[in-house]
Amino acid sequence: MNKLPIAVIVPHAGLIVPPEVADVVSLTADQIFNEADAYADQLFDFRERVQHWLTFPVARAVVDVNRPDDPALTRPGDGVVKWQTSYGTAVYLPHQRPNSALERQLVAAYWWPWHDQLAAIAADQQVKLVIDAHSMAAIGPSQYDDPGVLRPRVSVSNLGDAAGEAAGKRPLSAASDFTRRFARLLAEAFAHLPELTATGAPSAINMPFWGGWDLLAHGPSARQPWVMIEVNRGLYVGAQDGDTPVVPPNDERITAVRAALWQAIERLAIGD
Repeated sequence: MNKLPIAVIVPHAGLIVPPEVADVVSLTADQIFNEADAYADQLFDFRERVQHWLTFPVARAVVDVNRPDDPALTRPGDGVVKWQTSYGTAVYLPHQRPNSALERQLVAAYWWPWHDQLAAIAADQQVKLVIDAHSMAAIGPSQYDDPGVLRPRVSVSNLGDAAGEAAGKRPLSAASDFTRRFARLLAEAFAHLPELTATGAPSAINMPFWGGWDLLAHGPSARQPWVMIEVNRGLYVGAQDGDTPVVPPNDERITAVRAALWQAIERLAIGD
């Protein structure tokens, strides 16, 4: 099979708790699952079809490589080293939050190697598109900017506004018309997919997220466009809150979503 000149990166599908903090993390397996981009590594498993395929194995409830290494740029507790979930649950046992030395150790062990790999992908002249692959809860979590709001079935982000145009001083990671076309193709490909719980619009641009640190750190200066895709978990997991029991993978629905994603990606690649 000829591979498309695309890189797919999956930063939030991991469930592993780093050994450095395993004895002080207080989260249950259910809470770690609900904080992850559940099964995003399966949804976007195009490793045999694209130039690069990269996934991060560590639970984003503990270490989030899609955040800047600067607490001033993140919500409290929502930095690289988390100390609360998106539903407001404490990550660590009382008085056991990592000190600054351990935080730096975690950043060095996990965050830097991930971003070194992204920098290498950005520099690869064969790569013509980078997809930052995510999934999202069907309804906005309590600690996010859209609490209780139904989210779109799929969204595409380029660091811009709801039309894919530049927002303030933030540079775009992909051209506006390119981003709008991708959102249209995804909406068409997703139109036939049934829901397990209610979702919002057929597609959206830069909503509910305009992107993350992966896009902001690497996309604007890269030789290729970088876009973030968010797939609504209402299509294959169902309704979730912070304590919803782990939902086993629904192979039939995951396969259908993966096919829809690839249909849109192929159409984008051939200029449809």
